[in-house]
Amino acid sequence: MKKEVLTQLDVLIKTGDELTESFKTGAHRYESSQPEARLRAFVTSALATIVRIAGEDSQYYKNIPQKPLSSRAGLCCEDVFIETVTGALMALHNAVDQGLLQSLESRLRANIHDDFLVQASELLDAGYHVAALVLTGGVLEDHLQKMIHARELTLPNKGSISKYNDLLRDNAYDQPKWRRIQSISDLRNDAAHGEGSEITPEDAKDAHTFVQRFITDYPA
Repeated sequence: MKKEVLTQLDVLIKTGDELTESFKTGAHRYESSQPEARLRAFVTSALATIVRIAGEDSQYYKNIPQKPLSSRAGLCCEDVFIETVTGALMALHNAVDQGLLQSLESRLRANIHDDFLVQASELLDAGYHVAALVLTGGVLEDHLQKMIHARELTLPNKGSISKYNDLLRDNAYDQPKWRRIQSISDLRNDAAHGEGSEITPEDAKDAHTFVQRFITDYPA
């Protein structure tokens, strides 16, 4: 995952350098030869990447002036803004490369889990409770696997919620939690294999609520 993050940052930094160099002195103002859409796309992608990797509370994000890009009619000083964003990307790249962001993988994974749980919630609201349960179960399975890695337990050759749950019982949580996770595993298996006719919306909602709380209470 670290390699992929560094590659993404490399691409953004290269783009930022190109855009900075595109600014020239024009008639009464300093403007870029690049299309405005490209400038805006770069800033949007860069800010979203910084938030995803380091968070809005990080200095990498806070040190960027929080102002919208001006209109094409007044692009003076935009080179400074582009250069500031690029500098933040470079600093973040160095931190990731040197292993200074120890929570990088957990932050990215938490964002992915949040996205999937939001999608599951939207499916529940739309009446697709079986599909929501499948998605919620996927988040739970992935989180259990990461909990096993974090505790340096031996993963089974073929993973599943049930097998991960058995490994973590008494190593991470008690019997009642194990029992609740097992019930979600059974429901998820039914839903994923076309046997979801007996699954109720309440089942899916309860599973969704439990998984949201579980991944907070038992971080990987």
